[in-house]
Amino acid sequence: GQLVEAAADIRGGAVSAEDVTRVTSTGMRHATGEGRTVLHALPVGYALDGVKGIRDPRGMVARQFGVDMQVVTVDATVARNLMLVVERCHLNVEAMAASPYVAGLSVLTDDEADLGAAVVEMGAGSTTIATYSGGRFVHASGFALGGQHVTMDLARGVGACIADAERIKTLYGTVLTGGSDARELMSVPTAGEEHDTPQIVSRATIANIVRHRAEEIFEMVRDRLADSPFAAEPRARVVLSGGAS
Repeated sequence: GQLVEAAADIRGGAVSAEDVTRVTSTGMRHATGEGRTVLHALPVGYALDGVKGIRDPRGMVARQFGVDMQVVTVDATVARNLMLVVERCHLNVEAMAASPYVAGLSVLTDDEADLGAAVVEMGAGSTTIATYSGGRFVHASGFALGGQHVTMDLARGVGACIADAERIKTLYGTVLTGGSDARELMSVPTAGEEHDTPQIVSRATIANIVRHRAEEIFEMVRDRLADSPFAAEPRARVVLSGGAS
């Protein structure tokens, strides 16, 4: 995602819906690089004769009209392959949307979006971030780490098969350890031969494996939030969503 500014002179004096579409289209063209396609071009705010912070300019009079917008682009080949997967299941793709934006629509109240919030959606293979400010979607980011990486860490750390590691994570996964966790033991089937002796693993061992990966993910989230408009919001909140959260 990137913030783009576009401006144009107003021909008829008052800003019309056609003016908004025209200026938005101009900004989209500037933001779309080679091999990229636009998922979203969402206005963050409008400007009339250099005065910013206008939410709805239609019907207002100005000589010059500008728009600040958040343009989210994606690799065109990746988008096309994703569409092909769906279409080969005899379904039609009506539109594509960025998952952090959709997560924000689903979990944020209007007040949270107005006051400023970051939605961190933790999926299996990726963690994505959507930042909202003044009721608008102003930033998108993400990286390829998620709940599946925790599962793989557990599988390697306790020598279990991936299915067993997923079940251990779901039932016993935590980043908080108590005083009795080192004494609470569980039997974990060994990956490979069926007749191998099961391993005995403490709850504390499992929590330590999960915590190390969770800390890495949240450190990366912290760094991306520091580079986003979210850093300027003194009382903004963070909302966790997604299967791995």
